[in-house]
Amino acid sequence: MMMMLCNLQTLAFIRTYTYRTLHTTATSASLPSKSSFLNCGFSVKTHFCASNVVPLQSCSDEDRPTSVLKLFQDFGFSQSDITRINSKQPGVLTFHPDKYIKPKLEFLLSITKSESEVVRIITKNPLILKRSLNNHLMPFFGLLKSATGSDENAAAAVITNPFVLSFCLSASFMKNIEFLQEMGVPQSQILKLITKYGQAVGEQHTKFCKVVLKVKGMGLDLSSSYFIDAVRALSFLSDEAWESRCEMYRSYGFCDDDIFTMFKKHPTVMSYSEKRMRELLDFFIYKLGWSPSRLSNSPNVLQYSLHKRTVPRCSVLQALVLKQCNNRSMMLSSILAMTDSKFMEIFVTEYDDEITEVMDAYQGKLRFDEYNFEQEMKANLKG
Repeated sequence: MMMMLCNLQTLAFIRTYTYRTLHTTATSASLPSKSSFLNCGFSVKTHFCASNVVPLQSCSDEDRPTSVLKLFQDFGFSQSDITRINSKQPGVLTFHPDKYIKPKLEFLLSITKSESEVVRIITKNPLILKRSLNNHLMPFFGLLKSATGSDENAAAAVITNPFVLSFCLSASFMKNIEFLQEMGVPQSQILKLITKYGQAVGEQHTKFCKVVLKVKGMGLDLSSSYFIDAVRALSFLSDEAWESRCEMYRSYGFCDDDIFTMFKKHPTVMSYSEKRMRELLDFFIYKLGWSPSRLSNSPNVLQYSLHKRTVPRCSVLQALVLKQCNNRSMMLSSILAMTDSKFMEIFVTEYDDEITEVMDAYQGKLRFDEYNFEQEMKANLKG
Protein backbone atom coordinates (compact mmCIF):
# COMPACT_ATOMS: atom_id res chain seq x y z
CA MET A 1 0.00 0.00 0.00
CA MET A 2 1.31 3.46 -0.70
CA MET A 3 0.13 7.07 -0.53
CA MET A 4 0.73 9.45 -3.45
CA LEU A 5 0.46 13.23 -3.72
CA CYS A 6 -0.12 14.99 -7.03
CA ASN A 7 -0.16 18.75 -7.52
CA LEU A 8 -1.83 20.17 -10.64
CA GLN A 9 -2.00 23.77 -11.80
CA THR A 10 -1.51 26.60 -9.33
CA LEU A 11 -3.97 25.34 -6.77
CA ALA A 12 -3.12 22.06 -5.11
CA PHE A 13 -5.93 19.53 -5.00
CA ILE A 14 -4.80 16.99 -2.43
CA ARG A 15 -6.36 13.63 -2.18
CA THR A 16 -5.23 10.45 -0.49
CA TYR A 17 -5.61 7.27 -2.47
CA THR A 18 -5.34 3.62 -1.50
CA TYR A 19 -3.89 1.24 -4.03
CA ARG A 20 -3.34 -2.44 -4.60
CA THR A 21 0.15 -3.80 -4.34
CA LEU A 22 1.01 -4.36 -7.96
CA HIS A 23 3.02 -7.30 -9.22
CA THR A 24 6.58 -6.36 -10.10
CA THR A 25 5.86 -7.02 -13.76
CA ALA A 26 3.23 -4.26 -13.80
CA THR A 27 5.23 -1.27 -14.99
CA SER A 28 4.40 2.11 -16.45
CA ALA A 29 3.86 0.34 -19.74
CA SER A 30 0.43 -0.67 -18.42
CA LEU A 31 -0.64 2.97 -18.65
CA PRO A 32 -1.52 4.86 -21.80
CA SER A 33 1.57 6.39 -23.35
CA LYS A 34 2.49 10.05 -23.12
CA SER A 35 1.46 10.56 -26.72
CA SER A 36 -2.11 9.42 -26.04
CA PHE A 37 -2.46 12.12 -23.38
CA LEU A 38 -0.92 14.76 -25.62
CA ASN A 39 -3.23 13.74 -28.46
CA CYS A 40 -6.17 14.50 -26.17
CA GLY A 41 -4.86 17.98 -25.53
CA PHE A 42 -3.44 17.36 -22.06
CA SER A 43 0.01 18.29 -20.82
CA VAL A 44 3.03 16.15 -20.04
CA LYS A 45 2.36 17.03 -16.40
CA THR A 46 -1.07 15.42 -16.65
CA HIS A 47 0.50 12.23 -17.95
CA PHE A 48 3.04 12.30 -15.13
CA CYS A 49 0.30 12.56 -12.51
CA ALA A 50 -1.76 9.81 -14.13
CA SER A 51 1.26 7.54 -14.31
CA ASN A 52 2.00 8.08 -10.62
CA VAL A 53 -1.58 7.84 -9.41
CA VAL A 54 -2.63 4.37 -10.51
CA PRO A 55 -6.29 3.50 -9.80
CA LEU A 56 -7.37 0.11 -8.57
CA GLN A 57 -8.01 -1.12 -12.07
CA SER A 58 -5.01 -1.55 -14.37
CA CYS A 59 -4.99 0.32 -17.63
CA SER A 60 -3.78 -1.52 -20.71
CA ASP A 61 -5.68 0.22 -23.49
CA GLU A 62 -3.36 2.59 -25.35
CA ASP A 63 -6.32 4.60 -26.63
CA ARG A 64 -8.19 4.78 -23.34
CA PRO A 65 -7.71 8.54 -22.75
CA THR A 66 -9.14 9.17 -26.21
CA SER A 67 -12.11 6.92 -25.43
CA VAL A 68 -12.73 8.62 -22.09
CA LEU A 69 -12.47 12.03 -23.73
CA LYS A 70 -15.01 11.04 -26.39
CA LEU A 71 -17.41 9.71 -23.75
CA PHE A 72 -17.24 12.99 -21.84
CA GLN A 73 -17.75 14.98 -25.03
CA ASP A 74 -20.75 12.84 -26.00
CA PHE A 75 -22.32 13.78 -22.65
CA GLY A 76 -21.72 17.47 -23.33
CA PHE A 77 -18.53 18.10 -21.36
CA SER A 78 -16.32 20.85 -22.80
CA GLN A 79 -12.53 20.62 -22.98
CA SER A 80 -12.24 23.00 -20.00
CA ASP A 81 -14.69 20.82 -18.02
CA ILE A 82 -12.59 17.73 -18.71
CA THR A 83 -9.39 19.54 -17.78
CA ARG A 84 -10.88 20.62 -14.44
CA ILE A 85 -12.09 17.09 -13.77
CA ASN A 86 -8.67 15.60 -14.43
CA SER A 87 -6.92 18.28 -12.38
CA LYS A 88 -9.11 17.55 -9.36
CA GLN A 89 -8.99 13.77 -9.76
CA PRO A 90 -5.80 12.75 -11.60
CA GLY A 91 -6.07 9.37 -13.27
CA VAL A 92 -9.68 9.71 -14.43
CA LEU A 93 -8.52 9.45 -18.05
CA THR A 94 -7.15 5.99 -17.32
CA PHE A 95 -10.52 4.62 -16.16
CA HIS A 96 -12.32 2.14 -18.37
CA PRO A 97 -14.97 4.38 -19.99
CA ASP A 98 -17.73 1.79 -20.42
CA LYS A 99 -17.12 -0.09 -17.18
CA TYR A 100 -16.41 2.67 -14.69
CA ILE A 101 -17.49 6.05 -16.06
CA LYS A 102 -20.48 5.64 -18.36
CA PRO A 103 -22.70 3.77 -15.83
CA LYS A 104 -22.22 6.58 -13.30
CA LEU A 105 -23.00 9.27 -15.86
CA GLU A 106 -26.12 7.36 -16.89
CA PHE A 107 -27.14 6.96 -13.25
CA LEU A 108 -26.86 10.71 -12.68
CA LEU A 109 -28.78 11.35 -15.88
CA SER A 110 -31.55 9.02 -14.72
CA ILE A 111 -32.05 10.97 -11.49
CA THR A 112 -31.49 14.53 -12.74
CA LYS A 113 -33.12 14.16 -16.20
CA SER A 114 -30.61 16.69 -17.52
CA GLU A 115 -27.26 16.24 -19.26
CA SER A 116 -26.27 19.79 -18.35
CA GLU A 117 -26.82 18.99 -14.66
CA VAL A 118 -24.70 15.85 -15.02
CA VAL A 119 -21.90 17.97 -16.49
CA ARG A 120 -22.17 20.50 -13.67
CA ILE A 121 -22.29 17.84 -10.94
CA ILE A 122 -19.28 15.89 -12.20
CA THR A 123 -17.23 18.99 -12.99
CA LYS A 124 -17.85 20.28 -9.48
CA ASN A 125 -17.31 16.95 -7.74
CA PRO A 126 -15.45 14.42 -9.94
CA LEU A 127 -14.79 12.27 -6.86
CA ILE A 128 -18.18 10.75 -7.72
CA LEU A 129 -16.45 8.91 -10.57
CA LYS A 130 -14.28 7.09 -8.03
CA ARG A 131 -17.20 5.99 -5.88
CA SER A 132 -18.66 2.55 -6.43
CA LEU A 133 -21.99 2.72 -8.25
CA ASN A 134 -23.47 -0.36 -6.59
CA ASN A 135 -21.83 -0.06 -3.17
CA HIS A 136 -22.06 3.69 -2.62
CA LEU A 137 -23.86 5.93 -5.12
CA MET A 138 -27.06 3.92 -5.50
CA PRO A 139 -27.39 3.00 -1.78
CA PHE A 140 -26.68 6.60 -0.75
CA PHE A 141 -29.28 7.92 -3.18
CA GLY A 142 -31.70 5.41 -1.68
CA LEU A 143 -31.03 6.90 1.75
CA LEU A 144 -31.60 10.38 0.37
CA LYS A 145 -34.90 9.22 -1.09
CA SER A 146 -35.99 7.76 2.24
CA ALA A 147 -34.87 10.87 4.09
CA THR A 148 -36.45 13.40 1.74
CA GLY A 149 -39.59 11.51 0.78
CA SER A 150 -39.25 11.21 -2.99
CA ASP A 151 -36.92 10.73 -5.95
CA GLU A 152 -37.46 14.38 -6.89
CA ASN A 153 -36.38 15.67 -3.47
CA ALA A 154 -33.38 13.35 -3.41
CA ALA A 155 -32.35 14.53 -6.88
CA ALA A 156 -32.79 18.13 -5.74
CA ALA A 157 -30.40 17.45 -2.88
CA VAL A 158 -27.76 16.16 -5.30
CA ILE A 159 -28.28 19.06 -7.71
CA THR A 160 -28.09 21.60 -4.89
CA ASN A 161 -24.94 20.10 -3.42
CA PRO A 162 -23.07 17.63 -5.67
CA PHE A 163 -20.71 16.84 -2.80
CA VAL A 164 -23.54 15.12 -0.94
CA LEU A 165 -22.82 11.94 -2.96
CA SER A 166 -19.28 11.90 -1.56
CA PHE A 167 -20.31 11.85 2.08
CA CYS A 168 -19.46 8.70 3.97
CA LEU A 169 -22.25 6.15 3.95
CA SER A 170 -22.35 5.73 7.72
CA ALA A 171 -24.72 3.53 9.68
CA SER A 172 -25.78 6.60 11.65
CA PHE A 173 -27.00 8.59 8.65
CA MET A 174 -30.51 7.15 8.42
CA LYS A 175 -30.87 6.89 12.19
CA ASN A 176 -30.09 10.58 12.52
CA ILE A 177 -32.64 11.45 9.83
CA GLU A 178 -35.29 9.36 11.58
CA PHE A 179 -34.48 11.09 14.87
CA LEU A 180 -35.02 14.50 13.28
CA GLN A 181 -38.35 13.31 11.91
CA GLU A 182 -39.38 12.00 15.34
CA MET A 183 -38.47 15.37 16.84
CA GLY A 184 -40.83 17.08 14.43
CA VAL A 185 -38.26 18.81 12.23
CA PRO A 186 -40.00 19.66 8.92
CA GLN A 187 -38.98 17.72 5.81
CA SER A 188 -37.84 20.95 4.16
CA GLN A 189 -35.37 21.66 6.96
CA ILE A 190 -34.09 18.08 6.93
CA LEU A 191 -33.43 18.45 3.22
CA LYS A 192 -31.53 21.69 3.86
CA LEU A 193 -29.45 20.00 6.54
CA ILE A 194 -28.51 17.18 4.18
CA THR A 195 -27.65 19.46 1.27
CA LYS A 196 -25.84 22.14 3.27
CA TYR A 197 -24.26 20.15 6.08
CA GLY A 198 -24.46 16.50 5.09
CA GLN A 199 -21.35 15.61 7.07
CA ALA A 200 -23.11 16.64 10.27
CA VAL A 201 -25.89 14.14 9.54
CA GLY A 202 -23.28 11.39 9.33
CA GLU A 203 -22.08 12.02 12.88
CA GLN A 204 -22.21 9.21 15.44
CA HIS A 205 -25.85 8.75 16.43
CA THR A 206 -25.53 9.36 20.17
CA LYS A 207 -23.52 12.54 19.62
CA PHE A 208 -25.94 13.79 16.97
CA CYS A 209 -28.96 13.27 19.22
CA LYS A 210 -27.20 15.12 22.03
CA VAL A 211 -26.53 18.08 19.74
CA VAL A 212 -30.11 18.24 18.46
CA LEU A 213 -31.55 18.08 21.98
CA LYS A 214 -29.14 20.78 23.14
CA VAL A 215 -30.18 23.08 20.29
CA LYS A 216 -33.86 22.42 20.99
CA GLY A 217 -33.27 23.17 24.66
CA MET A 218 -31.94 26.60 23.71
CA GLY A 219 -35.37 27.45 22.39
CA LEU A 220 -34.69 27.49 18.67
CA ASP A 221 -37.70 26.94 16.43
CA LEU A 222 -37.50 23.50 14.78
CA SER A 223 -38.91 24.90 11.55
CA SER A 224 -36.35 27.71 11.37
CA SER A 225 -33.24 27.60 9.22
CA TYR A 226 -31.39 28.82 12.32
CA PHE A 227 -32.12 25.45 13.92
CA ILE A 228 -30.25 23.70 11.11
CA ASP A 229 -27.36 26.17 11.32
CA ALA A 230 -27.15 25.62 15.06
CA VAL A 231 -27.07 21.83 14.68
CA ARG A 232 -24.26 22.17 12.18
CA ALA A 233 -22.30 24.57 14.41
CA LEU A 234 -22.52 22.39 17.52
CA SER A 235 -21.80 19.19 15.58
CA PHE A 236 -18.26 20.38 14.94
CA LEU A 237 -17.73 22.27 18.18
CA SER A 238 -16.58 20.44 21.30
CA ASP A 239 -17.78 21.47 24.75
CA GLU A 240 -14.31 22.88 25.42
CA ALA A 241 -14.36 24.91 22.20
CA TRP A 242 -17.84 26.23 23.03
CA GLU A 243 -16.70 27.38 26.47
CA SER A 244 -13.58 28.98 24.96
CA ARG A 245 -15.76 31.00 22.56
CA CYS A 246 -18.04 32.04 25.42
CA GLU A 247 -15.05 33.21 27.48
CA MET A 248 -13.87 35.31 24.55
CA TYR A 249 -17.27 37.03 24.29
CA ARG A 250 -17.40 37.55 28.05
CA SER A 251 -14.05 39.33 27.87
CA TYR A 252 -15.78 41.96 25.70
CA GLY A 253 -18.60 42.43 28.18
CA PHE A 254 -21.17 39.95 26.85
CA CYS A 255 -23.30 38.26 29.47
CA ASP A 256 -24.49 34.69 28.96
CA ASP A 257 -27.92 35.91 27.85
CA ASP A 258 -26.24 38.06 25.17
CA ILE A 259 -24.25 35.06 23.95
CA PHE A 260 -27.29 32.80 23.71
CA THR A 261 -29.34 35.52 22.02
CA MET A 262 -26.58 36.02 19.47
CA PHE A 263 -26.21 32.29 18.87
CA LYS A 264 -29.94 31.79 18.36
CA LYS A 265 -30.08 34.61 15.81
CA HIS A 266 -26.88 33.72 13.98
CA PRO A 267 -25.44 30.33 15.08
CA THR A 268 -22.30 30.56 12.94
CA VAL A 269 -20.87 33.25 15.25
CA MET A 270 -19.63 30.35 17.36
CA SER A 271 -17.92 28.72 14.39
CA TYR A 272 -15.72 31.64 13.34
CA SER A 273 -12.08 31.65 14.41
CA GLU A 274 -11.20 33.53 17.56
CA LYS A 275 -8.81 35.78 15.62
CA ARG A 276 -11.54 36.84 13.20
CA MET A 277 -14.05 37.46 15.96
CA ARG A 278 -11.65 39.57 18.00
CA GLU A 279 -10.95 41.80 15.00
CA LEU A 280 -14.68 42.26 14.40
CA LEU A 281 -15.49 42.86 18.06
CA ASP A 282 -12.64 45.36 18.39
CA PHE A 283 -14.06 47.32 15.48
CA PHE A 284 -17.74 47.30 16.44
CA ILE A 285 -17.26 47.81 20.17
CA TYR A 286 -14.22 50.10 20.34
CA LYS A 287 -14.55 52.09 17.10
CA LEU A 288 -18.27 52.17 16.43
CA GLY A 289 -19.19 52.19 20.09
CA TRP A 290 -21.68 49.33 19.89
CA SER A 291 -22.66 47.65 23.13
CA PRO A 292 -22.60 43.86 23.52
CA SER A 293 -26.40 43.85 23.78
CA ARG A 294 -26.69 45.72 20.47
CA LEU A 295 -24.36 43.25 18.79
CA SER A 296 -26.23 40.30 20.24
CA ASN A 297 -29.44 41.63 18.68
CA SER A 298 -27.81 42.30 15.28
CA PRO A 299 -25.26 39.47 14.98
CA ASN A 300 -25.57 39.31 11.19
CA VAL A 301 -23.10 42.20 10.94
CA LEU A 302 -20.41 39.79 12.12
CA GLN A 303 -20.72 37.54 9.09
CA TYR A 304 -19.14 40.00 6.64
CA SER A 305 -15.45 40.46 5.92
CA LEU A 306 -14.09 43.25 8.09
CA HIS A 307 -11.51 44.49 5.61
CA LYS A 308 -13.36 43.82 2.36
CA ARG A 309 -16.83 45.04 3.29
CA THR A 310 -17.38 46.49 6.74
CA VAL A 311 -14.46 48.93 7.00
CA PRO A 312 -14.71 50.24 3.40
CA ARG A 313 -18.45 50.84 3.73
CA CYS A 314 -18.12 52.51 7.11
CA SER A 315 -15.35 54.68 5.66
CA VAL A 316 -17.67 55.80 2.86
CA LEU A 317 -20.48 56.54 5.31
CA GLN A 318 -18.14 58.49 7.55
CA ALA A 319 -16.83 60.56 4.63
CA LEU A 320 -20.38 61.45 3.65
CA VAL A 321 -21.44 62.34 7.18
CA LEU A 322 -18.38 64.51 7.76
CA LYS A 323 -19.20 66.40 4.55
CA GLN A 324 -22.87 66.53 5.58
CA CYS A 325 -23.85 65.02 2.23
CA ASN A 326 -25.93 62.09 3.35
CA ASN A 327 -29.16 62.54 5.26
CA ARG A 328 -30.37 58.98 4.82
CA SER A 329 -31.48 57.26 7.99
CA MET A 330 -30.59 53.60 7.57
CA MET A 331 -29.49 50.85 9.89
CA LEU A 332 -25.87 49.84 9.48
CA SER A 333 -26.90 46.18 9.45
CA SER A 334 -29.06 46.89 6.39
CA ILE A 335 -26.27 48.83 4.69
CA LEU A 336 -23.78 46.00 5.22
CA ALA A 337 -26.30 43.51 3.83
CA MET A 338 -26.64 45.42 0.55
CA THR A 339 -25.13 44.00 -2.62
CA ASP A 340 -22.04 45.77 -3.90
CA SER A 341 -23.94 47.23 -6.83
CA LYS A 342 -26.72 48.59 -4.59
CA PHE A 343 -24.26 50.15 -2.17
CA MET A 344 -22.33 51.72 -5.04
CA GLU A 345 -25.51 53.17 -6.50
CA ILE A 346 -26.76 54.74 -3.27
CA PHE A 347 -23.60 55.79 -1.46
CA VAL A 348 -20.72 56.02 -3.94
CA THR A 349 -21.74 56.85 -7.51
CA GLU A 350 -24.15 59.58 -6.45
CA TYR A 351 -21.41 61.50 -4.60
CA ASP A 352 -18.25 60.47 -6.45
CA ASP A 353 -17.93 63.73 -8.41
CA GLU A 354 -18.68 65.84 -5.37
CA ILE A 355 -16.50 64.12 -2.79
CA THR A 356 -13.24 62.62 -4.04
CA GLU A 357 -12.67 60.71 -0.80
CA VAL A 358 -15.75 58.56 -1.35
CA MET A 359 -14.23 56.31 -4.02
CA ASP A 360 -10.90 56.14 -2.18
CA ALA A 361 -12.72 55.08 0.96
CA TYR A 362 -14.72 52.43 -0.89
CA GLN A 363 -11.57 51.01 -2.48
CA GLY A 364 -9.87 50.78 0.90
CA LYS A 365 -7.29 53.45 0.12
CA LEU A 366 -8.22 55.44 3.21
CA ARG A 367 -7.79 53.97 6.66
CA PHE A 368 -10.94 54.17 8.68
CA ASP A 369 -9.20 55.30 11.87
CA GLU A 370 -7.51 58.22 10.10
CA TYR A 371 -10.79 60.11 10.32
CA ASN A 372 -11.77 62.12 13.35
CA PHE A 373 -14.45 59.77 14.56
CA GLU A 374 -16.88 62.10 16.25
CA GLN A 375 -19.80 61.14 18.45
CA GLU A 376 -22.13 62.53 15.79
CA MET A 377 -20.83 59.89 13.39
CA LYS A 378 -21.50 57.13 15.88
CA ALA A 379 -25.08 58.31 16.18
CA ASN A 380 -25.56 57.95 12.43
CA LEU A 381 -24.35 54.35 12.39
CA LYS A 382 -27.28 52.77 14.14
CA GLY A 383 -27.71 49.04 14.55
